[in-house]
Amino acid sequence: MSYSHKFKLISGQGIYTSLENIKGARYDNKAKYYERLVGTEMFNRTIWDCSRGELQRFAAEAILHSRGTVLDIGCGGLAQTALLYSTTPNHCTLFDRSLEMLKIAQSRLLGEKGILPTHISLLQGNAFDLPFADNTFDTICSFGTIHLFDNKQDFVNEILRVLKKGGRFYCYTMTGEKIIGRVFMLLFRTIGEFGEIWSERQTLALFDSEQLQVQSYRVGSVLFIYGQKIY
Repeated sequence: MSYSHKFKLISGQGIYTSLENIKGARYDNKAKYYERLVGTEMFNRTIWDCSRGELQRFAAEAILHSRGTVLDIGCGGLAQTALLYSTTPNHCTLFDRSLEMLKIAQSRLLGEKGILPTHISLLQGNAFDLPFADNTFDTICSFGTIHLFDNKQDFVNEILRVLKKGGRFYCYTMTGEKIIGRVFMLLFRTIGEFGEIWSERQTLALFDSEQLQVQSYRVGSVLFIYGQKIY
């Protein structure tokens, strides 16, 4: 799958941008540190009270058991998902604002052969103004992204806009349910790294719509939300 006809190639093999004015995201210079941190079992168990394996199991359900086109919004460097995307037969668009995160994702996907899988596209862009028509994707993923924003409802609405009728969505996000996670989020909110800290109930309200069938469960501070767009 290629976006060469629609978007500008900006970095080596397979990274495109949908932005007219390309500029770095504020966390670009922290990308490598962040990726090393979130990929560790100790960090996830200590801060979020949730294992790395639990995050990967949820992502595997979304990526490996879906069919058709997949969009991952805020894909990051694929610390938990690189192997899943390498092995799925689905056509996948991995989307992030940070060019540095996309470069890390690219390096993980290139593997020993140094070739990006043909079913994968890496795209830089704005998650609040997705460069896709309504009802475009069969499956949409957002792993660890919702909590980063204050305008959470706008983000979720944009996800649902580009999801096909009958399509499925899979999101996990951090909540303030556990004190260690809440303190961590409060500290990083002071430097602009997190949005307003919400509870499980507040976060689930983002998906309170008659057009959706929604299921959820929580492990520690991590809320897993999944379901289907009915119409």
